Amino acid sequence: MKLLRNLPIKQKLTIISMVTSSVALLITCGVIVIFETIDFRRTMVEEILTTARIVGDNSAAALTFQDAAAAEETLKSLDADSHVGTAFIYDAAGRHFASYHAAGGTRIPPPPVEREVHRFHDDSLGIFKNRPDDDYLEVFHDIHVAGERVGTVYLRHDMLELRDELVRSGYLAFAAMVGASLVALLLTRRLMPVVSGPIMDLGQVVRDVATRKDFSIRAEKQGDDEVGSLIEGFNEMLGEIQQRDAALLAVHESLEQRVEERTQELASSISILNATLESTADGILALNQEGKVVSYNSKFAAMWGFPADMLQQKDEVRMLAYATTLVVDPEGFASKTGLRAVLRGNHAFDVIELKDGRTFERYVQAQYIGDTPVGRVINYRDITLRKRAEAELADSARQLLETSRQAGMAEVATSVLHNVGNVLNSVNISCAMVSDRIRRSRVHNVAKTAALLEKHSADLTAFLTEDAHGRKLPEYLAKLAAGLEEEQEEVLKELKLLGKNIDHIKEIVSMQQGFARVSGVTETLAATDLVEDSIRMIDASLARHAVAVVRDYDEVPPITVEKHKALQILVNLIRNAQQACDNSGRADKRIIVRVSGFAGRIHIAVTDNGVGIPRENLTKVFAHGFTTKREGHGFGLHSGALAAREMGGTLTVHSEGPGTGATFTLELPVLSPTSARHQP
Repeated sequence: MKLLRNLPIKQKLTIISMVTSSVALLITCGVIVIFETIDFRRTMVEEILTTARIVGDNSAAALTFQDAAAAEETLKSLDADSHVGTAFIYDAAGRHFASYHAAGGTRIPPPPVEREVHRFHDDSLGIFKNRPDDDYLEVFHDIHVAGERVGTVYLRHDMLELRDELVRSGYLAFAAMVGASLVALLLTRRLMPVVSGPIMDLGQVVRDVATRKDFSIRAEKQGDDEVGSLIEGFNEMLGEIQQRDAALLAVHESLEQRVEERTQELASSISILNATLESTADGILALNQEGKVVSYNSKFAAMWGFPADMLQQKDEVRMLAYATTLVVDPEGFASKTGLRAVLRGNHAFDVIELKDGRTFERYVQAQYIGDTPVGRVINYRDITLRKRAEAELADSARQLLETSRQAGMAEVATSVLHNVGNVLNSVNISCAMVSDRIRRSRVHNVAKTAALLEKHSADLTAFLTEDAHGRKLPEYLAKLAAGLEEEQEEVLKELKLLGKNIDHIKEIVSMQQGFARVSGVTETLAATDLVEDSIRMIDASLARHAVAVVRDYDEVPPITVEKHKALQILVNLIRNAQQACDNSGRADKRIIVRVSGFAGRIHIAVTDNGVGIPRENLTKVFAHGFTTKREGHGFGLHSGALAAREMGGTLTVHSEGPGTGATFTLELPVLSPTSARHQP
């Protein structure tokens, strides 16, 4: 079918007609030849069986009297049939009795007698079989005298006659096919214009319309058949296209005018934007969402000194490789501050030191179209002069060292008070629960029971066995004991949690006391245990505010960390999440705590469905003193970020905006920097 696809329709119709008629003739001739072959074969078998029957009847007397010469004389009568090449007569015991070989024929030894004379007896033709090479036909026929088998005659007949008949039939079939094909070809060419003419005319109209773009041309309908319907529909379609083309032409002219106006406006805006970008003191680089370079200003090219061909190609891979050769820490630059690495978050800031002594600040800001992120804009600011000025002011800074230390101590004290305040909330809740439990304790019932027993001390046995109240006293004492045990367990549980919180306060104070000297003591523990301890410290507050906690823990390796620093961060994050849920006014207040691991680092994410964080505040939440709470001080997240950095980790935030909740992620190395320094 693929061969016909690109041929003209005339050739297609001719080929289809010729192939169809040829295949039909070929099948018909084949059936006739097969039938003739089968019929000729059956006739040949009948004839040779008749010959075998005649030879057998004529040889019966010779077999009876054991006259071999007479039998061979009988076999010589087969000379009249040039297709019988060999014949044998066997006696009743299957021994060779007489033979015949045609002149010039191949002499063969007598084959063994086959006794399965009734194998094809359904047509009363005796037994015959074709050899696989189909060169001859051999027949075994039993010779009977008075109903008794006296021998067997064997005839071997060649197949030349059948082959000659097949050749003649083949020639006749071929001649018939050639003649019929010529007649079909003539008829097809004569009748083809009836079908192909309208289609070819339609094709010419299509070409004219496509070439001249003149939709007023119409095809001529020549009949009411399918082709006529096609032409009629095509003409209607041309009419609609003509109308739409006129309308589109009018719209196109109007659109061109509008595009020209907008192009001028856009050119003016781009000119202003380019002038703004080129006038800024910062190097600016714009990337799309895939990390490909979109644009840059001349300051960026001058700061990094990229070759001209590299800038023209905007090949971010080559640019990153080139920039890596210029920085002091190539490995850190490639892994943390490369062009692609900035795509991991909405906002980022870092400082890059170059080998030539220059220092750059880099600011990364997400770029949005509506609410859809489309890329990042990176600002590089050369702060080398500022750094030098800072170095020149070192002498002045030493004079202010004492003042700075005092300010630092104030911030440390504020941080301690904030973190201790977080824990004291849990301590207050635990104390309140213990006090409330003791007030509602049933221990006074023990005194009542003792007074009752003392009242009946004289007749205690009778009271316990006969009095209605006395008989219930043992059962009551058992229930009272069980209740007191339950109260004791609850109080001990709260006291244990209270002890943990007090220990945590001690650790916070101790940690801050040693802040300027050494890092805290590290512990190796499961990250999930660390999270569960944090939740347990404010579990009562979560329950009181009806905030559900959902845990999503992956299997992660144990983490070596300063436990109380990590607890300080996590308790603060969970408490902030609870307050965000409370302020949202939602009925389904929920906090999700996820623990996962990747590339040797542990990620602990605290997600709430609370009030969310405006986009403009995402870069401010970790600043010292920044807060959106009415009674907040802005120390919790700031101190948490500092503590995370001291442990070799990071504290980040993500929120889609107000009303969408927020996610704070604490990322810590599996092996803390403090413990790593002590590794052999």
